[in-house]
Amino acid sequence: LRDPDQDLRAMAASDLLDLLKKSSSPFSRDDGERCTAAFVKLLYDAQSHVQNLGMECLGQVVRLIDAEITRATVSSICSEIQQRGKSSESTALSVGLRVMSNRVAEDTEDRVLLGSLATAIVSVLKDTSDLPSDVAVDVFSALSDVLTHAGAQVAMDTDTVNQIQETLLSYIGHSNMGVRRRAIAVLGAFVVHVPGKQSEQALGTIFQRYEACTRPSEKCIMLRVLVTIARQRPERVAKLVPSIVDRELGSMNEDEHEVRVTMLLVFETFVRHCTEPMAPRRDEIYNTAVEALKYDPNYNYDAEDDMDTGSEAGEDFGDEYEDDIYEDEEDDSWDVRLSGVKLLAAIAKSGLYTPSEVVQRIGDVLGTSFKEREDVVRAEVLTTYAAMVTALNDLAAGNASEMVNVLQQQAPKVVASSLAAIKSYPRSVETKQLAFAIFARLASVKQDILDSSLSDIAPLVSSALEAEDISGTLQTASNSLVKTNLKLDVIEFLHSLAQRSAISNSAVEFFASAKDGIKRNVTSKTFQVPSASFNTATSLVLLLGRASADVGQFVSWADDMARDAASLTSTDDQGLKRSVYGFIGTVLQQLGDKLGASSVDQLLGALATLTGGVNDSPIVLGAFVQAVSQPTALPAEKVAAVAPSVLQSIEPLFRQNSMAAVTVALDVVKVLADYGADTVAPVSEHMLDNIIAVISRTPESPPASALQAFAAVCPSVSEDSMRSITSEILKLLSTTTVYDGQSALALSEVFQVVGRTFPGLASSWKDTIIDNWTQTHARYAKQRKDSSNEAIQVPFPSTMLTNAAKSINALFAGYYESQGQQWSSELLDTIVRAPPKTTSEIALVCLGLRALGYAAAKGDLARSENLAAQLDAHIQSEHDDVRNEAAAALGKYVGSYPDTFSALFASATTPGSGGAAASSRLQAVKVAVEQIVGVNHDQANAEPMWSQIVAYAQSEQGALPDALAQSLATFAVALPGVFVPALVELISSSTNTNVKAFFITTFRTVLADRHLGTECDAQIKSALIHVLASIDDENVDIRRLSLLALYAVIKSKACLLDDGIIGAIEPALFKQTVINESLVRIINMGPIKKRIDDGLDARRCAFQCVHMLVRMLPGAASDKAVADSVVRGIADDHDIRLLVLQIIHETSSSLAAAYAARLDDIAESVKKVQDTKLPPKAVEQEIEKHHAMLRSSVSVLVAMEPIAKNASSAKFDELLAAVADPSSGELAGYLKELRSKDI
Repeated sequence: LRDPDQDLRAMAASDLLDLLKKSSSPFSRDDGERCTAAFVKLLYDAQSHVQNLGMECLGQVVRLIDAEITRATVSSICSEIQQRGKSSESTALSVGLRVMSNRVAEDTEDRVLLGSLATAIVSVLKDTSDLPSDVAVDVFSALSDVLTHAGAQVAMDTDTVNQIQETLLSYIGHSNMGVRRRAIAVLGAFVVHVPGKQSEQALGTIFQRYEACTRPSEKCIMLRVLVTIARQRPERVAKLVPSIVDRELGSMNEDEHEVRVTMLLVFETFVRHCTEPMAPRRDEIYNTAVEALKYDPNYNYDAEDDMDTGSEAGEDFGDEYEDDIYEDEEDDSWDVRLSGVKLLAAIAKSGLYTPSEVVQRIGDVLGTSFKEREDVVRAEVLTTYAAMVTALNDLAAGNASEMVNVLQQQAPKVVASSLAAIKSYPRSVETKQLAFAIFARLASVKQDILDSSLSDIAPLVSSALEAEDISGTLQTASNSLVKTNLKLDVIEFLHSLAQRSAISNSAVEFFASAKDGIKRNVTSKTFQVPSASFNTATSLVLLLGRASADVGQFVSWADDMARDAASLTSTDDQGLKRSVYGFIGTVLQQLGDKLGASSVDQLLGALATLTGGVNDSPIVLGAFVQAVSQPTALPAEKVAAVAPSVLQSIEPLFRQNSMAAVTVALDVVKVLADYGADTVAPVSEHMLDNIIAVISRTPESPPASALQAFAAVCPSVSEDSMRSITSEILKLLSTTTVYDGQSALALSEVFQVVGRTFPGLASSWKDTIIDNWTQTHARYAKQRKDSSNEAIQVPFPSTMLTNAAKSINALFAGYYESQGQQWSSELLDTIVRAPPKTTSEIALVCLGLRALGYAAAKGDLARSENLAAQLDAHIQSEHDDVRNEAAAALGKYVGSYPDTFSALFASATTPGSGGAAASSRLQAVKVAVEQIVGVNHDQANAEPMWSQIVAYAQSEQGALPDALAQSLATFAVALPGVFVPALVELISSSTNTNVKAFFITTFRTVLADRHLGTECDAQIKSALIHVLASIDDENVDIRRLSLLALYAVIKSKACLLDDGIIGAIEPALFKQTVINESLVRIINMGPIKKRIDDGLDARRCAFQCVHMLVRMLPGAASDKAVADSVVRGIADDHDIRLLVLQIIHETSSSLAAAYAARLDDIAESVKKVQDTKLPPKAVEQEIEKHHAMLRSSVSVLVAMEPIAKNASSAKFDELLAAVADPSSGELAGYLKELRSKDI
């Protein structure tokens, strides 16, 4: 590195850099010091290439050297920058400083090290006069990394914090714009990331200086600092927003350009990030934005400019892009207008106005500015309108008819304004692109919204599609909205317009004029244009297929398009190939009876031939499946003609590993079988073998398409063939696990088709199903009997039972259908008639009960008192599995006949009906509630059922079963508007402890549901403040249950906890972290006195809530309350101390200052734990618990050690030193162990 030859130096540095990138072993101290010193010297090299290598080496070496070397190197670089001042060498040094600080921030976890760099870095800015601007910017970047990633550590050094604040405030008025902007950003980072009173003081100082400003430029600087803070931590400036808005609303009338632009930026930021405080002044803010958009003192628009949108507007549409827009280099009013547009965009997204008001107010004013003379402003105006429509489009799918109506009234004016803008700036390609982007988004809101303007748009569309492919220079705002080519935007508009359920006469005329342009572009050489054209043509063909009007004028176009598509089937462009085949499949399906015979033959021939290999088969055959899927316009004889060649072509696909290829082959078999047994009969036996082979690959979860294909082919095979595969196929399907509704329907369809097509096989298939299930159950029973460990539960083969039950039901549904009879439960009634005794009888009864339950759920089970009595008799069985199946079947039966619920509930809750039978009846109640309320949402029957359950709960004096709480929770989840408020009222009004606990448990069960809808969330949010009030209940069990409810909310529904709710419950929550001595009992156990804390469980729940609160909602709880609870928890029970450790780790950065202030108290709590003595003659369990307690106390010290390094606490330091002393025995061992780990 010291060689005089610059090439050798560069090679050496490059080799070292490669080694550093590959190395993972830390350097020794000597090697680290030598390397960093050498790399710093490279920054002075005469060759810039060597300097750059030195910078990269410094960045890479950071992760390999210890903290002290990093700190010393940064200090050395900072000192060199100060000494060299304006020297050109300072630039390389400052870049090296920036690189090192950035790598420390990103590549290491040592936030203490990073925070310690702040002092040296800020000294460069503070003590060096006339720093070059590029050097100052680099140093600010380094300081920004420190503050952003280690603000909490910086906060511990008061002197450094004061220096940073003072220095930043001096630089935000710097004469160089780059330095000034960087200083503003870093000052914002200081306020955002440095916790504690220093950053609050800095924010206060900024606001005071803003209020005291007399010069506009200084005021703008202060406001931009506040904007920076508001964008990252809006809650920090929210309280200042009203006073700033009150002061500055009048500033828009000032002549100072910078003031206008800054005010608009301020309002935009506040509307986006501090929306609530802006609500009272929304109209004034809106008017301010409108005035800004119209601000153009140096130019007069012709208000009466011709708005003609005739065909001449399409002239020059294909010209090359030229900037023919009026510009005045001395005119900067465009910046005001641009800021006004951005403010309107923020208002549109803020929710300050309803969707209808957004369209009326913002949409109208934007539409009047489409002819804006400055291209950057015009692009922003058009983009904002398009984005507004996009955001409102989601609302249009719901209950937003008023907004859609307003938008429909506005649409003709928007189209006219867009066309006028295009006419005024005919060579601005971007204007045309954005206009079509707006048209496309309007068409997506409502299918006929543009119908009255289509005749005006048509000439522009035709002109664009006929022109050469052109693109213009896009403004930044447009990049995310428009395509790279004008034609793509026009084609996308046509595609959006074709996404409609019906076609009007005006749309027919419009597409008639555009269809030739679409055809012309399918052979374009421009990337994506052909595929986009075919996609649009596909949508148009689908629309024409649904049209009731005469579409004869499109047939010849479709015929020509079909020939073009056929010529492109061999393209290497996969995207184009998908689009081509998609069009072929659609045009055959929709217009196959109208196309020329030669075209149909050509297209079907293309679909019947696989020439591109396995990868192309899903594309080609997918198009074939679409073309022939019924209903289709293709003549059946055409399909029959190609069926043999297609079936032959798919044969190799069944042996492929590609699931996509196998699936499409199965789909082909399925759709061809729909044309009759004769279509697939010649190959049906062979296809059946192929399908069984597919199922056998994944018998546990065969694809639905395989099951559907099996069902489709069955009618084409002989009964002997079906008989020969009975054993094999039923063995495969007996283990199938159905994960989705489609597969469930397909599996049932298989057995239904067999029963319907081969009624003579129904009995043998039934017997085989029963035998398979009985054997499975026998193995299960044996495993359970042989299991010597009661803790190991042998799982019941529920999946196999489900398959067997559904298979028998479907089999006999098909059988009865073939006999012209209604489905009957006669067979199942026979199976469950007698109580089972042997293992095989138990298996058979379980099968019958499960099948009856499924039949009841489908509504197939006829009302029968005898059947209900049989089910209830099985509920009293001595066999657990029988009881469980009977409970489910009875519950589903009652679910089919809600009027029988009252009797079921009465029998389940009759006094003296305890035991297993009563529990099973309660389970039946739960199943019935799920069916009637959860599935059917039957409010009429739900209300009396709710009343019956609630009345029983309120009448009981003892503990209530969880099954009833789960049942009540179903009411609240299914019908939240009715039953969540009712549940809250029951919680609030209950005076009996057991009853109140029951209703709180019900509420917790509601919270545990993972599929709650938005309505339920809204009801829960409004109920939380009332339910969580029980955290402060006088009964400790109620407090514990309420805390568990709070924990569930924080963990899974934290978004429902706003500041108001947290503020209301915070005092009660942290009160529960205090030991309640009134709940502590001392019991005598001979010579030993044992302390029993009846409040421990509730207190543990409270700490769990605090831990989850700081994790899910950091900053929501007050710093003092969290720090106080930590201090208390350290001296509490061992389990609570472990929770406290987790709280410390979650908050070590954000609450570093609060913990630093309480280090003395923390030390005292730890000392109290460590002074705890073992009782005499302690047993092994007590000894282990004591050691765990001591270890966790040392863990607290290790967790607090980084904070203590930058704070002053004699007690903490003294305790840590005492623990570290080898004489402390096991404490010193724990300390050494924990320090060596990443705690």
